[in-house]
Amino acid sequence: MHEALIVQVGRTPFGARHGRFARRHPAELLGGAFAAVLAESGADPEAVDEVLVGCATPVGAQAGNLAGAAARASGCSKGAPASVVSTRDTSSLTALIRAVDAVRSGRCGVVLVGGVELMSTVPAGADMSHRGFGLPLPPTQGEALPPPGPAAEQWAQRHGVGRDRLESLAQRSRRRAREAQTAGRLAAELLPPTRGVSQTAAGDELLGAGETEARGLAEGLYSGGGLLTAATVAPMADGAAAAVVASPSAARRLGLEPVARVVAEAAVGGDPGAGCGSSPSAARRALAIAGVTAGDVRRVELAELFATGIAHWESSCPDLAEALNPDGGSLALGHPQGATGLGLLARLERGLASLGGGANGLAACDAVDGHGVAVLLET
Repeated sequence: MHEALIVQVGRTPFGARHGRFARRHPAELLGGAFAAVLAESGADPEAVDEVLVGCATPVGAQAGNLAGAAARASGCSKGAPASVVSTRDTSSLTALIRAVDAVRSGRCGVVLVGGVELMSTVPAGADMSHRGFGLPLPPTQGEALPPPGPAAEQWAQRHGVGRDRLESLAQRSRRRAREAQTAGRLAAELLPPTRGVSQTAAGDELLGAGETEARGLAEGLYSGGGLLTAATVAPMADGAAAAVVASPSAARRLGLEPVARVVAEAAVGGDPGAGCGSSPSAARRALAIAGVTAGDVRRVELAELFATGIAHWESSCPDLAEALNPDGGSLALGHPQGATGLGLLARLERGLASLGGGANGLAACDAVDGHGVAVLLET
């Protein structure tokens, strides 16, 4: 079995919904990210054996095999098969796992992985309907399961996590992200300007929007006196991310220098009505597969769909809590669903690189249907 190496990984800035990327086409934005990550890695586009793209809502502008359209926009080989992976919020991390499997099996030498979501054009839930096309759940299941937001709020109520605690976690995320932006750490994970991505220097749009902690005074999103507010739910956003995954033999043959190694990964199912995802369990499974202890993990990058997710992680994995999101997360930067997972990987690789060789870290993401995914990296 071959090892799977990350040759390069990065992301675009994340744009506010109806912000700077609102008029872009998702294939154009992701195509620019593909072109940039290929150029940064030094990989020949003709050497790509497969293209895998995560997209949470592949309808509208994101339909019609977005992976192939983005690959063509980047100048990637027309001979490489391209497909879209859709597992809601975990889509691009799941696409990465499938790329890793393809490389480890020997079926592929180089895989181009992407993630994209233009939520200005295709908002969350655009593919869901209680009537008409879609019908994602049988009527009896649809009535029994609360939507993700109310389910997360019910989790907080069951576990005695109050609004003050949730707002404190959200404020911490935004404070850490602003500090990381000021120090230039976030800029280090951004791809350089290229086709379709001309505003990289502007940074993440929501961090520069001048929003204040007063957002926490808003009424509850799911009930008038509810626990979750606009301050404690990740805002919809636009963005893309990309990575080049290769086997050691392909990297040597093509003269590519890896930046990290995928040590282990895991995906765990969950209860859609539980109000919290299963990424803590996925992280434990990945560590067990690798024979790595929590004490060996220097950094954890978690997708912050709701502030409740942070509280859940800290209670489920207290031995990893100190390593969790040192530079903030989705509550500050926004959550472009299909791009978030690979965005976490870009932040993780950058953070581990600053610690020197041999550092381990986890990227973890939950999905609104309760499942969770985790990837263990070593630099």
